[in-house]
Amino acid sequence: MLSKRLLNIMLSYTNCVDKIGSFPFKRDKRSRKIYYTEKRLQFLRYVSLVEGLWIVFMYYQCIRFKLEGNIDDFNLIYTFAVANITTVLVFGINNLFYSDITLVFNSYFQLMYNLQEKYMPASYDPRTSKVMKALEFLTSSTIIIMTILAFLTSLMTIFVQSHPLLPTSLIHPDFKYGIILKMILFPIQMSVPFAVYGALVMIYTLVYSATVIPFFTNELRIGTGQYKTLDSLRTPKNLMATFRSFQLLHQIAMSCFGVFIVPCQTTFSNLILFSNFMFIRHRAELQPETNCMLIGWSTLCLLFWMYVLELGGRLHSRGREVLKSWKFHNFGDKNVNRCMSKFRKSCRPLALNFGRTYVIRRLSVLKFIRGLTVGTFRLLLAVDE
Repeated sequence: MLSKRLLNIMLSYTNCVDKIGSFPFKRDKRSRKIYYTEKRLQFLRYVSLVEGLWIVFMYYQCIRFKLEGNIDDFNLIYTFAVANITTVLVFGINNLFYSDITLVFNSYFQLMYNLQEKYMPASYDPRTSKVMKALEFLTSSTIIIMTILAFLTSLMTIFVQSHPLLPTSLIHPDFKYGIILKMILFPIQMSVPFAVYGALVMIYTLVYSATVIPFFTNELRIGTGQYKTLDSLRTPKNLMATFRSFQLLHQIAMSCFGVFIVPCQTTFSNLILFSNFMFIRHRAELQPETNCMLIGWSTLCLLFWMYVLELGGRLHSRGREVLKSWKFHNFGDKNVNRCMSKFRKSCRPLALNFGRTYVIRRLSVLKFIRGLTVGTFRLLLAVDE
C-alpha cells in the first residue's frame, strides 16, 4: 500500500512540474483525480517536435562526422541519438493516449485507496514497510538527481562551448550575441522539462510496479499463509471483484504502453550492440571519455531492460500460480466451487504484452541476453568479412 509520505513526495513534484508546464496533466485537490488540459497538450506536442528535430540534427551530424572519418564524435552523437529515441517514445505515449493515461492514474489511486480501507488491518502502518522506505528513497533520489542534471545541462549549453551534438554548436564562438541566441535556441525551460518529465515517468512506473504486482501475486494467491491483508479478501466474492479490478486496470495500462514494448526493446538492443561493437573493435581509436560513455550506456540499458523483462516474467508466472491455487482450493460449497471454477477458466494471467503478438514470459530475459551475445559476435564476424 502507499504511504502518505510517498504520496506527498509524488504530488509535490507533480505540482512543481505542472508549474513549469512540462506535465500535460493536472490534479484536482478536492476529488483527488488527474485530468488533462488542452494547453498542456499543446506544450507537450511542442516539446515532442523539438525533441524530434534534435534527433534529426544529431543524425545529420553523425553522417557528417562519418564522412569526415571522425569516429570519436560519430560514436558519441550516434549513442545520444539512439538513446533519445526512447524519449520520443515516452512523449508519443502521452500524445496518443493521454485520455487512457488519466484513466489509468485515477483508477490506480482509487483501487489502492479502496483496498487499503477494506482489507488492510487497522494496525498496518505503511511507513514501517521496507518497500515503502525503499520507494521513498528512490523517488527522492530520482527527483534530486534529474533536477540537478537538468539545470546543469541548461547552464552548460548556454555558457560553455557547445558540443557538436547540440544545435547551439552552429553558433560561432566569436559571435557578439551568442549567449542571447543560445538562450533562444535552447532555453532553460526546454531542457528542464526533458529531465523532470522523464523523472516523473520513472517514478510513477516504479511505484506502480512495486505496489500493484506484489499485491496481486501474493495476496490473491490461496495457500501461502503469508498475508498482510485480512482473510475477508480471499472469499469468493471479494476474490472475483478484486481480480477483475486488477485485470481491467492492467488492460487499460497495456493498451497505452504495450504497443511500445517492441520498439523499446529494439532501441535498447541496437544501442547495446553498437556500444559493444565500437568498444571491442575501436576502443584504441576512441577517447577514454567516449569509451566510458559507451560502457555506461550499454550497462544501464542492459540492466534496465533486464529489470523490465524479469518483472514481466515474474508477473506472468506468478499470475498463473494465482489461478492454479484457486483450482485446488475448496471454498466450502459445491455451487460456489462450480462458480469459482467457471470464473477461473474465464481469467487469464496478467502479463506485460502487446496483444497476443508479444508476451514477456519467464525465459524472456535469457532469450534477450542470448540474442545480444550472438548478435555481438555475428556483427564482429560480419564486419571482418
